[in-house]
Amino acid sequence: IILTGDSFTEGYSVHSNESISAILRQLDFNVISIGKGGNGPLTELAALKEYAKPLKPKIVFWLYYVSDLHDIESEMKSPILSKYLFEDDYSQNLISRQEEIDDVLINYVQSKWKMEREGERWIINLLKLSKLRNMINLKPALNFTPIPFFRDILQESKQMVSNWDGKMYFVYLPSINRYLTGSEDLYRDFVLQTASELDIPIIDIHNEVFEHHQ
Repeated sequence: IILTGDSFTEGYSVHSNESISAILRQLDFNVISIGKGGNGPLTELAALKEYAKPLKPKIVFWLYYVSDLHDIESEMKSPILSKYLFEDDYSQNLISRQEEIDDVLINYVQSKWKMEREGERWIINLLKLSKLRNMINLKPALNFTPIPFFRDILQESKQMVSNWDGKMYFVYLPSINRYLTGSEDLYRDFVLQTASELDIPIIDIHNEVFEHHQ
């Protein structure tokens, strides 16, 4: 099983033995998570092409959260990420370039640390504030139409998984606002309808879990 998604899939605020993938491994499933905080649908497609396609898992869980549609706006502005959607065989062969990736990440962290030491904390705090705004799920004002891109990304992902005889499941994670305010998630009906029309099996965590508990 491979899981793709954002911070929920990564297990952003829990211990490493409490993430979704860790719990599944405790239940004797063979699981790898390629989820990462901040990932949106296009990045998740890219991750599947780079890391799932070489491994050809029997099952792929695509974990969706309400901020994902908003993420597509910035992702589609990336020439590299766009290639994963518009070029069928595009790959950077990242799975075999880990040492190079490590070097890039180390250099990035060192440059950020240098900026912190030099007293430019206000820049980092501004970035953190921007991230916090996304995490608390303020309803985004979308300035473009993510609908066709979202459908295309899901369709491309399902087709790719099907090509190696795997099966993809769409896992819908409800936002906390649903339970704090009683209001439905933004675009919930559209998202679930899109997955249904593409014949992707849906696991709705609200229906499966929270609906049965006070």
